[in-house]
Amino acid sequence: MPPEDDGLTEAEIDAALKETPKGAFALAGLTVGSLMLAWLAMYLFVFLPRGSVG
Repeated sequence: MPPEDDGLTEAEIDAALKETPKGAFALAGLTVGSLMLAWLAMYLFVFLPRGSVG
């Protein structure tokens, strides 16, 4: 089966592929940052007030 023509030029395809990883890395960075902030908040407001285990 021959590939279908989607109406995009090679330059438009290259530009789209150049920008895509930046957004994925930004989303991954925001996700990891929010998880770290949630862990820090839980540590500060849940675990530290309970005191040491021993």
